Amino acid sequence: MNRSRNIFSGILLSTLLVLLAGCSSAKKAAEQVDNPNRDIALQHFLQGSVLDQKGEYAQAILEYQDALRFMQDAAICHAIAKDYAVVGKLDIALQMGKDAVRLNPDNRTYHQTLAEIYLNAADVANSIKEYEELVRVDPQYREGWQSLAHVHQLVSPEKALETYQQVIDRFGPDEDAYFQMAHIYTALKKPDKAIVALRGMLDLDPENFEIKKAIGDMYLQQDSVNTALAIYKELTELHPEHFELRGALAHAYLAMHDYEKAAEQFDIVLKKDSVSADDQIRFGQMFLSFIEQDSTVLPYALKMFEKIQTAYPSDWRSYWFLGALYNLKREDSTALAYFGKVTEMAKWNPDGWVSMASIYYDRNRFDEAVRVLTEAKRFVQDEFRVYFLLGISYQRLHQAIDAASALEKAIQLNEKSIDALSALGLVYDEMKRHEDSDSMYERALRLDPKNHLLLNNFGYSLAERGIQLNRALTMSKQAVALQPTNQSYLDTYGWIYYQMGDYKEAEMYVHRAIELGSQSTVIHEHMGDIYFKLSEKENAVKFWQKASELDPANQALKEKIQRGSL
Repeated sequence: MNRSRNIFSGILLSTLLVLLAGCSSAKKAAEQVDNPNRDIALQHFLQGSVLDQKGEYAQAILEYQDALRFMQDAAICHAIAKDYAVVGKLDIALQMGKDAVRLNPDNRTYHQTLAEIYLNAADVANSIKEYEELVRVDPQYREGWQSLAHVHQLVSPEKALETYQQVIDRFGPDEDAYFQMAHIYTALKKPDKAIVALRGMLDLDPENFEIKKAIGDMYLQQDSVNTALAIYKELTELHPEHFELRGALAHAYLAMHDYEKAAEQFDIVLKKDSVSADDQIRFGQMFLSFIEQDSTVLPYALKMFEKIQTAYPSDWRSYWFLGALYNLKREDSTALAYFGKVTEMAKWNPDGWVSMASIYYDRNRFDEAVRVLTEAKRFVQDEFRVYFLLGISYQRLHQAIDAASALEKAIQLNEKSIDALSALGLVYDEMKRHEDSDSMYERALRLDPKNHLLLNNFGYSLAERGIQLNRALTMSKQAVALQPTNQSYLDTYGWIYYQMGDYKEAEMYVHRAIELGSQSTVIHEHMGDIYFKLSEKENAVKFWQKASELDPANQALKEKIQRGSL
């Protein structure tokens, strides 16, 4: 036993001697065996190695540090660097890794370890430098080139592409290099080059279904629909029940406006019992994405979701999509019925409540919108859309206090919402809380200085109070430049000129708003006021009377007409 143990120790010791000797010859190592410091260092190094095997890294580090006290050696520094990296002390690991590279700059393993430590420390630039040194030391080290390319990919897609191409040129076709190149080209929106990379992968694995489908997807992405369709058809002969493939095939037919064949793919999918509601809904959403391009897709989408609803009657999602589709068809009662079903089946989900209220709001049924949203608050906690829509509904009902309360809550939930800030600014203005109103507008403009609605509303508020008229004019001019045919914006611009006493300019812009078809009481009243200031009393009364016809309950207008003056 003792003799075997001694032989084993001798072999291990000789191995460690060579390791610690770095690039020195075996002869030189043998000459140094008698060095007592070296022997002590070797013993500590051996103990550290044994502890490493057991996963006792902290104790191993202590042994390596003892070894280092007796002999400055790259292998010892490298061992310490690796263990400090394992225990998460990257600053010390980096220092020891640098020492290893300094002591033996031609050892590729040391460069690789240091590069990995830099990467773990999120120092990509230095990691790249070490990998570049690594491939300089050993240009035939394939893994080193691949690692260099991967790290380049984190910061420079172009440099990564160049390095992956070097891998292929130096070592021949490489599946990982082609895959990464395809991924990068796809992210860079260069599908033609992604296809070249994918075809490189296909040459290595000619029967790979996923690669062939990915090539088809790339052709579809670059609008080469016929080529994509040919690939998908070939694959469906081999995999007729593949769900993702049927989806891709449907997408191609949709792109060709062949909606019948696209819908057939869904029917084929629907025959499989194993296709989940999630997958079927995902298929349906593909059809929805084409409705904006071509409204004739809508009936096909409706049929699809009706089938899903029949297959999964307890899944609220199909009801919501049906509600959205009928809303697009302007069939309010049917859309409301489906959205109402969503609020019954998934009270916790704000989408049903918000969708119902939105229809009521868009149809000027603000009291109904308030009713739905008030009910929603019982089941949906802290949902921005509920409070925002409730606030603007109250505002349209001229219930300013309730509107302000709801909008204040909405802004608490989303303090960067331009719409909510603008709406609350308008409500505060109506409440004569001008300081608060100005604060909301200023806050919103800091977030979006070119928002035309903000510019118009704030400008009009200042004009109504007769303050900061030059600033108001500048803001209003910007709004009109962004939306030159907006009747309200033209009226604001004209009204600011009115407040500045430039009645001819005022007439031009307010008259333009009326020419564009305005049926606003306020705009017609403004026109009357301008004509009065221009000493055209007959025209003034004419426009006041038109304003009164548009708002018969406006007593102030009637009194103005009776007076025949402002």
